[in-house]
Amino acid sequence: MATLIRHLIARGVNCRLFVLESPGPVYDSLKGINLEIHDGGYCRKRAFPRKVLLLFRAQFRLLRQLAKARPDVIHAYLPLTNFMGSLAGRLSGVPLVITSRRALGTHQDRYKGWRIFDILSFRLSHLVTVNSHAVGQDTLIRDLGAPSKLRVIYNGIDPSPFESAKANRETVRKGLGVFTHESVVINIANLIPYKGISDLIEAAAAVTERMPAVKFVLVGEDRGIQKQLEAKAHRLGISQQVIFLGQRLDIPDLLAAGDLLALSSHEEGFSNVILEAMASGLPVVATDVGGNREAVMDGITGWLVPLKDPAAMAEKILDLLSDRGKAAPWGRRGQERVKEAFTIDRMVAAHMNLYESVGS
Repeated sequence: MATLIRHLIARGVNCRLFVLESPGPVYDSLKGINLEIHDGGYCRKRAFPRKVLLLFRAQFRLLRQLAKARPDVIHAYLPLTNFMGSLAGRLSGVPLVITSRRALGTHQDRYKGWRIFDILSFRLSHLVTVNSHAVGQDTLIRDLGAPSKLRVIYNGIDPSPFESAKANRETVRKGLGVFTHESVVINIANLIPYKGISDLIEAAAAVTERMPAVKFVLVGEDRGIQKQLEAKAHRLGISQQVIFLGQRLDIPDLLAAGDLLALSSHEEGFSNVILEAMASGLPVVATDVGGNREAVMDGITGWLVPLKDPAAMAEKILDLLSDRGKAAPWGRRGQERVKEAFTIDRMVAAHMNLYESVGS
């Protein structure tokens, strides 16, 4: 969303951003551009009754801003703001109300009763953007929506930081304690059960048994399971081969240090990490879930493996690490694919086409 806003403003579009809670983690990235940011005043740290009152206040503030700005389009992101934005947009008579589905709707399974809000936001929307066909199909099933409302717009990235980071490869590897003769398998995902890191550690044990000179670098914020994962690596005798880095901001440099991305998620909407790895020239081994198949060309830019199958993942990792004559061209094809299909320009142009359809 932040990337889209910056590029829309560069094209002369008058954008205003309404956030539930400010400042957020991307706040700094939006400084220095011609953008009004309006704060809904929500605070997730408050007790439940207070949070409900704050949400009502945020809804009123949003309605007030729409009455003042009289926008041509309102575009909402994420489940809660999808509902609030679509409701406010319809009540305010905004000509084009768009909501977004950025991931599979498994939050409905975790939070019982949420589905009705997703169904309502779909009904209230004129259009619904999804970032993969897999997310679109999931949305239609869960939200009982009309296919004619869906618009698939893939995520877009800027490949240049990932290409230029290659110059830092040896320096970063040395900082990680990786020797010249060792291969690096990298995973970038917050440590959450559904990211399947436990499966990856099992795969790592199978890989290092046959190819000891491999390090598995795990990048992501601990969401409460790191100690369990460290204990599992210890039990399997691979503590020295598994490096937990925590949350990092130098992702292009870390990918430059790698030889392969392994993504073991149990669910994905559409993974930016896969795009970033391909932009870095890395082949990918990923579980065949969600939109991964729409990013990874199986047998061309990487391998897709069955869900929760560490043995299959280990075999495909070994296949690419042991055959550089295959891995290198697969990585180059991934770079070409990003430049062809997953650029920021393509993503922004697709949104512009939607916004310019007001009244058509």
